[in-house]
Amino acid sequence: MRSIEKYVQAMENKDFAGLAELFAKDGTINDYCSNGTAQSEYHVYGREAIHMFFRNRFTFGKCSISEAQVVNDTQAEFVANYGGYLVMAIATVRREDENGLIERLTVRPK
Repeated sequence: MRSIEKYVQAMENKDFAGLAELFAKDGTINDYCSNGTAQSEYHVYGREAIHMFFRNRFTFGKCSISEAQVVNDTQAEFVANYGGYLVMAIATVRREDENGLIERLTVRPK
């Protein structure tokens, strides 16, 4: 299974631990979709931070995705829910390490 497929699966299942394991130790997520919502864009650096960040977001219902579709080897489109504010988004795996772990992933409005 490709990294982008694993990312979508973890996000849909709200699996913060599984999501974090997809990333290299110093992997990053840069999400630009939440601009205009009650929160600002976020940049999360490092596997441990990704684990903690999404644990909090999923536990308190502040983040989810739906209607996901993988469009190619590195991108998926979905509806992102930021605490009730919906955005059509596209996630892109920008870089992976030699072990197939994500080093950089971005999420932007579509």
